[in-house]
Amino acid sequence: MVYRLLALDIDGTLLSSNNRLDRQTKDAIQYAQKKGVIVTLVSERHFHSAAKVARALRLTQPIITHNGAFVSSSMDDPVYTSKIDHSVLMQLAEFLETYPCQIQMSHERLSISNRPHQKNLIAKMTIGMNEPLFYPVTYVDSLSQYLLENYEGATDVKVKLDDKKVMDDLEKAISDYFPSLDAWRTAPDSLTLVRQGTSKFNGLLFFAGQLGIPLHEIVAVGDSLQDAEMIEKAGLGVAMRNAPAEVKAKADWLTRSNDMDGVAYVVREVFRKQIRVH
Repeated sequence: MVYRLLALDIDGTLLSSNNRLDRQTKDAIQYAQKKGVIVTLVSERHFHSAAKVARALRLTQPIITHNGAFVSSSMDDPVYTSKIDHSVLMQLAEFLETYPCQIQMSHERLSISNRPHQKNLIAKMTIGMNEPLFYPVTYVDSLSQYLLENYEGATDVKVKLDDKKVMDDLEKAISDYFPSLDAWRTAPDSLTLVRQGTSKFNGLLFFAGQLGIPLHEIVAVGDSLQDAEMIEKAGLGVAMRNAPAEVKAKADWLTRSNDMDGVAYVVREVFRKQIRVH
C-alpha cells in the first residue's frame, strides 16, 4: 500500500510529555517528506500555537487546528472553517451567564473569557488548556455584551464549572436547547462546545479531499479520544502507547509512547519500503 498523507496529532503524540520536539521526530518527518509524503498536523490547539510546531517541522501544507474547525497555512486565508455562528454564540453566552461558570470563547486570533468567579480559576483556565499561551485571552465582564459590539463567530467554547451535578445539568440543557452544537466533556468539570459536525476527522477529510487523496492513502497518528475517529477511518490508524484503551482499540497499529519517539518509530517503519510518491 502506498500512503500519500501523514496526519499527526501534536500533544501526547508529536511532543514528549515535557512539550519537546525531539530530533529523531524532526528527522523522521523530513524523511517522509523526502519520499513525497504530504505531512499535516491535526490538533485541538489554536492556529497560532500549532503553526509554531509546523514551522519547527518545516511543513508547507495547511494544518488542521481548533479540533478541525480551522484549516489553513496562514491566519488570514483559511481553506476551511467550521465556526459557531454569531447568533448562536449570543444565545449561548446569555444562557451560560445564568450559571456560575468560567466561559472561554475562542477563534483563530484570540480568546474572550468572562472574569472568573474565583481568583484561582484564571490560573486553572489558562494552564489547563494543555498548551503554552501563545495568543491573548481578553477578560470581559459580560460575554453577551462583548458579542453585541463584536460580530464574530467562535471555533470553540470551553466551559468550566466546579460543581459536577450542576455541570451534568448544564450539559443536558445544552444538548436540549442548542441542537446546532456538539459538546463533549474533557474533564468532570470541563465542557467543550463546537459547531455540530466539527471534528478532527472532518477537518482532515476536507483537507485530503482538496488534495484528491482518498482515506485509504492516509496514515493518522494520535493519542486522545478526539483522535479516535481519524485513527479508525484512515487507511492506517496508529495509536500511541500512551493513548487510552478505547483509542488503542480503534487502531491498526500501536507505536511507542510519545516519550519513546513513537512518531519517529512508526514513520520509519511504515515509509521505509515505500518508494517516492510523485
